[in-house]
Amino acid sequence: MASAALGGRLGGFLQGVYTALPMDPYIRLTTIAFLLFMARGMTGPLSSLYWRELGASYLVIGLLGTVTSVVAIAFSYLWGRASDRLGQRKVFLVGGLLGLALCFAMLAGVRGAEVLFPIYAVSAMAQAAYDTASLALMGDWLEHRGRRRQRNGQAGSAGANAGRRMGTYRGLASLGFGLMAFISGSIADRLSLRVPFALGAGFFTVALVLALGVREAPEAEPSDDERASALQGGSAATGDAPRLPLPPLLIAALLWSLVTGAVYAVWANYMVEELGYTAAQMTRLWSVSSLSEFPLMILAGWLSDRVGRLPMLAVGFLAWTLVFVGYLVTPMLPFIVLVQLIRGFAYSAHTATAMTYAAEVRARAERGRVSGLYGTSGALGSILGSSLGGAATEFVGFRALIGACAGVIFAGALYLGGAAARFRSRLRPTAVPESSAPSA
Repeated sequence: MASAALGGRLGGFLQGVYTALPMDPYIRLTTIAFLLFMARGMTGPLSSLYWRELGASYLVIGLLGTVTSVVAIAFSYLWGRASDRLGQRKVFLVGGLLGLALCFAMLAGVRGAEVLFPIYAVSAMAQAAYDTASLALMGDWLEHRGRRRQRNGQAGSAGANAGRRMGTYRGLASLGFGLMAFISGSIADRLSLRVPFALGAGFFTVALVLALGVREAPEAEPSDDERASALQGGSAATGDAPRLPLPPLLIAALLWSLVTGAVYAVWANYMVEELGYTAAQMTRLWSVSSLSEFPLMILAGWLSDRVGRLPMLAVGFLAWTLVFVGYLVTPMLPFIVLVQLIRGFAYSAHTATAMTYAAEVRARAERGRVSGLYGTSGALGSILGSSLGGAATEFVGFRALIGACAGVIFAGALYLGGAAARFRSRLRPTAVPESSAPSA
């Protein structure tokens, strides 16, 4: 009787969640991302500590990240292409969230490190489905709203505010991550490292219920002006400017995932085991960065609408260089707080810009595939980074790893700066703004 009553209350709660929010897809997708990142914030900063408690070596921790990335490489493009062929994103969105909820529930109950690999593999398949579908679906809705805005006679291109909107969407997700990261260490200290994973499974379940109410964006026929622009090399998404090149986006995703995957696979261990921070202090420092991303994502998206996607990617990479140097030179309080704030800007400048870039660089019929390629490039970087991160820490130490990553990301900044200059010079004769989605 007690279990039946509990089940009834839980069902009533989930039904209330489903009906509480408006059916507006932008609001629903943003809330789902907020909940997903709450789950990640609750568990992400503690995961490597949990794996160590279960008996995993640093090498195994790195290999777990490798398993995730190998699966993501295979499935990101597969899910994206399938969503394009079906003309549907929602089925992949819902399926991904269901898989994540089940996997995190299992992680909360594991008794040894040997079972982590199959759970990680299934979780990575689910995460790839969610990531690809959510980015493509958000791109579909941003394009739809932009076209409607144009046809209502409002100034600006169809993608004029896409960066700001994407920044808001992703910034609120970071807020969710930061709020949970701030308290997850205390929960683990007072209860156990298993409890955050159980809570994460609950967040995924609520997100799953909300995803059931998400609608697909309606198809829209391009206007005559948009068709003419596309035939002349303009963006099929916005109909007014030449498309940005795809290779710099994929290279940026690869390099960014490589260095962050390497460093942050063991960052918690560096902070706790080498520098002497407690788990609670470490997660709070992580949350400083994550909480700052909420306003900084919006700012970065707004800036990318105005100065262009490629220059903002280059700025983000330069900021990452400063972050890694800061971890080596000023890793103690109070200076580490400033380093984490710079990390918040670096993360925002890259993420908000790259997501908008990926969502608008091709037309709707190809958007799922491009989202998958973006995810695949990031996963390839992660597989290299996670493998090298764990191995480098095991054999040469934390500091050598972080220094090498600073050099790699600085080289990436130089490449992106050159790509931005080349694209700008290509546009100069026609005086078209650099961004493929220029502002009003």
